[in-house]
Amino acid sequence: MAERDTGDAATTTDDAPGPIAVPGCPDTYAVDHLLHGEPTALSSYLVAGEAPVVIDCGAADTTDRIRAAMADLDIDPTAVEAILVTHVHLDHAGGAGDLARTCPNATIYVHERGEPYLTDAERLTRLKESTETAMGMPDAYGDPEVVPGDRCVSVSGGETLALDDRSIEFVDAPGHAPHHYAALDRTSGALFSLDAAGMYYDGRVLPTTPPPSFDLEANLETVERLRALDPVVNCYGHFGPGEHGAADDELARYAEVLPEYVDRIDALRTDHDGVSGILGALGERWQTPTAYRDVAGVLRYLRKRAAED
Repeated sequence: MAERDTGDAATTTDDAPGPIAVPGCPDTYAVDHLLHGEPTALSSYLVAGEAPVVIDCGAADTTDRIRAAMADLDIDPTAVEAILVTHVHLDHAGGAGDLARTCPNATIYVHERGEPYLTDAERLTRLKESTETAMGMPDAYGDPEVVPGDRCVSVSGGETLALDDRSIEFVDAPGHAPHHYAALDRTSGALFSLDAAGMYYDGRVLPTTPPPSFDLEANLETVERLRALDPVVNCYGHFGPGEHGAADDELARYAEVLPEYVDRIDALRTDHDGVSGILGALGERWQTPTAYRDVAGVLRYLRKRAAED
């Protein structure tokens, strides 16, 4: 997918993109992780206020991008108070152990359903192996380190993180994954939905529906819960911030796009075999960097729904 214009971005060494200012949200920046060497494939976020915050850690082999962004923004890693891990998919959480060492005074906030996969070595290994199997490649997101359990706080939604200069609200956000939360910065109005409200490319909101746990009904309920927060700007994991002042419109659009996508795949599976067959017939509109994975996630969801009916 072509790189989109991300607005003002500083330039770090080797011409890598620097931090991208989130429009209308002072001290808030997106970080391009250059996942698998590709620009605009994955973003996490930094809040460079009096109490710095990292939102999502990226893959285990892309944490250097966050450290470079901290240097650009004059953030002392020892001053970082919180690392928010929105969900434990390894493109978002694989770097948590590494960043815990980089930011020794930070508390790591993770969904209660995901914490064991970061703090237990055996479960983290199984998660890495299952991810590599699904991706069809070894070390798809690097080699993640275990996060010290005594550094973690489990959240389930409804909690508030009170910092010196802002208040961040945690919101349970299942659908993309059962271990997903979103975070609303009440001070700036930035909603860090990451993968809970789709992907955002070239002004388009697109589905992200990975196996094994995508759930359409849960995801639609999540979208309505996020709309009720009245955010100013929606910050995605793939990729970057949406349009300032258009967060509700983007969330409403996702509530329309998601069931349309599921219905399209449901209709195609009658005449097309497997993920590859459906993907070829899906149409250009739905082609994204993760389309194969997302079709597989919808098919799994449809099979489960049929078994429960």
